[in-house]
Amino acid sequence: MKIGFVIRRNCQRCARIVKRILEILPDSWDLVFEEELNRYGNYHGVKAEELSADIIISVGGDGTVLRTFQRSRGPILGINMGGLGFLSEVEIGEIESAIYRLIRGEYQIEKARRLKVVLNGRELVNATNEVLIHSTQIAKIRKFSIFSRTGFIDRVAADGVIVATPIGSTSYSYSAGGPILYPTLDAMVISYIAPFASRSRPIVMPITEEIRVKLIGRDQGCKVIVDGQSEYSMDSSDDLRISRSDNYAEFVTLKRSFFDRVREKLVKNVVD
Repeated sequence: MKIGFVIRRNCQRCARIVKRILEILPDSWDLVFEEELNRYGNYHGVKAEELSADIIISVGGDGTVLRTFQRSRGPILGINMGGLGFLSEVEIGEIESAIYRLIRGEYQIEKARRLKVVLNGRELVNATNEVLIHSTQIAKIRKFSIFSRTGFIDRVAADGVIVATPIGSTSYSYSAGGPILYPTLDAMVISYIAPFASRSRPIVMPITEEIRVKLIGRDQGCKVIVDGQSEYSMDSSDDLRISRSDNYAEFVTLKRSFFDRVREKLVKNVVD
């Protein structure tokens, strides 16, 4: 078994968690580390793009998980050191028991659909959570035309547009009023950020469609942001297309069902 480790940037506490895990793992297992860990010990870490393993343990928050999916290769077991941590399987008080379950093979690998993002014919990084098209200026709405392969969908004035995967439907899209999609659905959801017209509502689309987003008018500069990690500029002359990717995000799961996670991470936080 080959285990990789990635931690949140500038997080000494995350590095201490890695050290605790290393004391538990069998000596016979191969280990590989992302270069951020070099700051906290003699790990001989490699660039994230060079990191590949049977399982990658990501110590941080959801941002660390998403960054790892963009740059490294392997199923991810997330340890939550951040806030909500919806993409993280393990909380801080469960680390030892989770690692022992990993050693005993008491885990599953679940696949989540990703999105292909193409800007002016150039493929960008795949999206695990969402593609966000957002105004570059605060308090400046933008006008968007949205199309599918089968034709025109909507024209909307808003601060931004979100196209999310089922996994991503619990993140920014959910905050913008979008529905929660079950993870195994072959679908994606289009949500709007602060739409000017109240008639504009989220739309669930089959994953077989291709979503095309165009900016209407002059001086309509926007940013295309993938998973909150990678940013690209876009203006009214650009063509953005979002469709099904052939790649999946693979998560290591130990115990919790999807609805357990929704109740724990979303419903409980609202009630509390």
